[in-house]
Amino acid sequence: MKNKDSLYLMFFTSAVLICFLILGSSAALASSEQNASQNDSLTGNEFPYPRGIAPAYGMMGWETGTQFLEDNATLVHLGWKTSITPQQFVDNINRGKELGISKYLVATSGPQMASESFWKSVKDMRVTDNDFYGVYFPDEEGSPSTLITMRTAMKKYFPNAVAGDYLGDMANIDDEEFIPGLDVCYFTTYTKFHPERPHAWVYGNLIANAPEWKKAGRTVYVTTEAFGQAIEVNASDPDLDTEQKVADRHQSQIVMGILGGAQGVFSYAYKYAADTPNYAGWADFKPKYEQVWPWIINGDRMLLTTNVTSGTRSINSDPGGTISAVTAYMFTDADGRRLVASSSMLDFTEADCTANNATIAGVPNGTYDVLWENRTLTVTDGTIKDTWQPYEYHFYQLKANDTGNK
Repeated sequence: MKNKDSLYLMFFTSAVLICFLILGSSAALASSEQNASQNDSLTGNEFPYPRGIAPAYGMMGWETGTQFLEDNATLVHLGWKTSITPQQFVDNINRGKELGISKYLVATSGPQMASESFWKSVKDMRVTDNDFYGVYFPDEEGSPSTLITMRTAMKKYFPNAVAGDYLGDMANIDDEEFIPGLDVCYFTTYTKFHPERPHAWVYGNLIANAPEWKKAGRTVYVTTEAFGQAIEVNASDPDLDTEQKVADRHQSQIVMGILGGAQGVFSYAYKYAADTPNYAGWADFKPKYEQVWPWIINGDRMLLTTNVTSGTRSINSDPGGTISAVTAYMFTDADGRRLVASSSMLDFTEADCTANNATIAGVPNGTYDVLWENRTLTVTDGTIKDTWQPYEYHFYQLKANDTGNK
């Protein structure tokens, strides 16, 4: 009997020990998964922005354009189709995961997405809206009602997914009509693909359209999509006749998006490779963009008065109307820090290769770091005086120890 009791005690002790080992192992695994999740978030492997908050930037890659993934873009555009099946949609998601993208914008298109049955089929394949950030709907869709129907059908099965589309130039349709059908809209640059549009057209497009979108709680992006001669050095075009000009123009477009009120930038990378001037423009500006991101996302911006004293004084930037050849805004971040962002609005042709001297009025007195230029500037009379070459921009950050009083 004693041996039998000892045997029972041994079994009981072993069972308790096994339970402790299982619980301990589970806790360690949970802790490991939590740490891995935190590490992913810190290293950029996990989508770093909550839904509803505009990511700082995104980058589009073609179906085979994986060379751009090393840039850790927060949105990656994969695939481009005129029709789509539920299985192809899921394949896009799985392709993104294979490439190490845990959350991204599924780029696709096709009238099938207006059907609830399409989204039900996707859902039935065990996809959740945690598997993808959102969907880039059919490019240049001319019907607001179609996009609204697509968004409504998607939201029924994936309520947290984001609907986005390009709204560069909807002919004879008010862009505001598309607001109910989209969460994110992309206003494009296209300044050389459409040569009738001046370089500053992207700025004019944004200031004409972005306020209503942002008022409705929508996110507004500027895209740096470029085609044809906008990508390549063109000896016959004085605006693009050197690699430096092509790269500078690309950066200038992004700055115009900042000035126009865009909350993010979406770079269409599939048209240029890592050794092209356009890629050089994006790669060089990306760390600068991330540096000024706290001011951009805060949304506190004020147009400043500029007085241009040399060269071309103003430019017609339809749909933005007549704008100063040098435009400047003062941004305030969540901590009350001031940043003055300015840019020439001219390309070399419009400027006749002549620099602009200008005065920006209404800025706080104090000492400013001119970002990325290794110089400072002291303001004592509420004005900044500087020179802007075509495509050139200057960002002035008020030093932290200055009060910002005028």
